[in-house]
Amino acid sequence: MKKKILISTVLVIMILSMSLMLFAGCKTKLYELTKDFAIPKANIGAGTMSLTDDAVEGGIKGINNSMSAFEMLQVGMENFYNAKYAINEYNGGVNMTLAGAIKVDQAVQSTKIRNGVGDADGNNANSATYFADNKSYSSFAKIYEKFVITPDSWTRKAAAKGDITFYKPGDKIRNVTPGDTSVSKNDRAGRLGYWYIDGNRFNTRSTYDSLSELVTANSNNPSILWMYELSADNIQKKIDPIYVESEKSYKFAFDFKPMESTEKYRQVMLKQLESNAGMPIENLGFNQLVLEVVMWENGMIRSINVVENYQMKMVLSGIKINSAVVLTATQLFSYNPSEAGYVIADHIAKF
Repeated sequence: MKKKILISTVLVIMILSMSLMLFAGCKTKLYELTKDFAIPKANIGAGTMSLTDDAVEGGIKGINNSMSAFEMLQVGMENFYNAKYAINEYNGGVNMTLAGAIKVDQAVQSTKIRNGVGDADGNNANSATYFADNKSYSSFAKIYEKFVITPDSWTRKAAAKGDITFYKPGDKIRNVTPGDTSVSKNDRAGRLGYWYIDGNRFNTRSTYDSLSELVTANSNNPSILWMYELSADNIQKKIDPIYVESEKSYKFAFDFKPMESTEKYRQVMLKQLESNAGMPIENLGFNQLVLEVVMWENGMIRSINVVENYQMKMVLSGIKINSAVVLTATQLFSYNPSEAGYVIADHIAKF
């Protein structure tokens, strides 16, 4: 039997990214794998090498230089799901050209925090508590939704797009509601920018009777990372593990067979587009799926860079329009319950 890693996704963000590409050509340049890819700065998770074994259920499973890249990734995913506290910060974007001339940049971000042991099947079998949000912003598409999942409650809240403003990193923050104590007018947006909800209006609230009901209603499972079907047989190119002494980390990369690795992912994407966005879709196909992985030498995942390249035909008023998108993102990981800005109790208190 083939070993597979089932990883989940920030689906709503990526769906919105695709919906912008109405007039783009269907040919895009593929990403070149290189052993020289940079290790992202450990903006979170810098203390991961100090983790004790009891931070992971059953202890931290180790890695060594005799392992293949895929074996290391399997160990990293096992440690991630068995960690008793886990943070995943997703920060990316789409750089687009519409009609051959109009440039559109879209910010895409998400936060996922888990208190308790997870499970890769996405059933919350270990009764963990989760906070998650999805955020996307451009001149055409805006979304800010957040979820709280506990062993006995499942809730989603969302802001209306007219209430959402995103300030890019370094921008001056303007037009905040008087009396808002979270930020002062003309403060500079930080590393991830600043997401402002006018009046803090999350005016859509949905409660569900189970996690499966939440997942079905939103075509999104916030309790897992992404929904790729990764197997050793689906690796078409790779960079073998390289140890970087100065970073106490291994790095390696994969270019997976894009269609074989995204079968379930594409089904959910289609459901999102056709039922939620009202866009009939034909010929949704992936051209490339790249993961650049960095792991701490103790076996914990440090970061994953993602590159997705895909295309489809959108049917609008009976007209079939070729569309294409390249999404790039960096995920940072931490396992520290006291990580600044990622304390789950603080996020739930503001929910």
